[in-house]
Amino acid sequence: MLLIQALLYFSILIIVLLAVVLSLLAIKLKNKNNTLLEINKLLKSNTKYLRGKKALPDFTEEELQKNPVIADTKNLLAMSKIVIERETELVDLVLNSIDPGALIIDCSKKISRINENILNSFYLKKDEVLGRKTAFVFKNEKLEKSIGRVLDKPDRYSKKITFYGDEDRSFLVEIIPINSGTRLYGEKCKELLILFENITQEVEFSRLRSQFVANISHEMRTPLTSIRGYIDTILNDESMDRKKVKDYLGRSLEEVERLNFLIRDVLNLSNIEFKRNVLFEKEYNLVYLIEETIKSLNFLAEKNETKISFNCSSDLINYQTDEELFTRMVRNIIENSIFYGGKRAEVNVDLKEDRSNILITIRDNGRGIDKDELPYIFQRFYRGKSSKSSRQIGSGLGLSIVKHTVELHKGRINARSAPGKETVFEIIMPKK
Repeated sequence: MLLIQALLYFSILIIVLLAVVLSLLAIKLKNKNNTLLEINKLLKSNTKYLRGKKALPDFTEEELQKNPVIADTKNLLAMSKIVIERETELVDLVLNSIDPGALIIDCSKKISRINENILNSFYLKKDEVLGRKTAFVFKNEKLEKSIGRVLDKPDRYSKKITFYGDEDRSFLVEIIPINSGTRLYGEKCKELLILFENITQEVEFSRLRSQFVANISHEMRTPLTSIRGYIDTILNDESMDRKKVKDYLGRSLEEVERLNFLIRDVLNLSNIEFKRNVLFEKEYNLVYLIEETIKSLNFLAEKNETKISFNCSSDLINYQTDEELFTRMVRNIIENSIFYGGKRAEVNVDLKEDRSNILITIRDNGRGIDKDELPYIFQRFYRGKSSKSSRQIGSGLGLSIVKHTVELHKGRINARSAPGKETVFEIIMPKK
């Protein structure tokens, strides 16, 4: 930051020194009217020439030989222009080395310099934005008000601003006056450095966290309200027969189980987040893990008259993973098939590997998933029509946990379904 400011001050200093030198030369030669007029002509074109906006006046070779001072002055200006061009290149180099997006604007809010990061963030082209006002480039009212505030009162200022479009992006925008209040040949010079730090992920994470807490509160409140209602009814109705009391207590127990599932799955999600940046270094035999998972679900499958089969051409397929996360991923999909597949459904688990990937396919011939519900099944707390009507215990987090686990392995999961025929989940995880 200090380097950019120093470079800008340096360019201004060069121009001011040139003006002083040329003025002294003009005074020294005041008795030579023609020379004085030519020097003044150079002085008037000096600023615009150094900025690349105007060429120097033309002089013939004979005029330059007769007036060596004019020739020296012209050469000095040409050398100064080269210095300023190099300094401009250095400023651009510094801007492009900054991690945040960065641009420099003048007092009329026109963009004079801009780095690659901000061009890439907003899908802009450099030649299309240089010289244009920020209002036309970014079209953001909050940004314009923030710039206006710093132009009126040149103090450092920062603000979180969201830019809306096809892809909403949020930035911490910091506006820094870098040479306010300087006057050059009667022209007010005020420039601002604007930094754009991309905080889109942080803002989205904060939004999702708030939404998650709200959803958790709602999901916990529902079973607690039911439990309280059943217990209040039992306590306040002394004439209630034993059969009805038993029914109400049974329903209360179901709601307790629902809470238990919810807490378990929230802890599983928390575990996934904790391990998001952890590298899986230990290898496990996936054949063994899947076989053990199926064994643990046999009682539930028999209770729902569901048959589970497992197919794999090998007895040993090693893969770097986390035992608990992988087992939970497979278990959640099979549980879903058992709970919502209907009586006498069949669930088939198929495990394969090729040179690059591990492929797991879990298929059932149950009720299936409606086409309009399929895009939402991996969302947190989403429960389809069949799950709501079947009174099956669940948190609505099971498939969300599956998707997060697959992504943790840098893999992908696909789901397809034909209602009344089958539902298929395909998991593809790359080998390390």
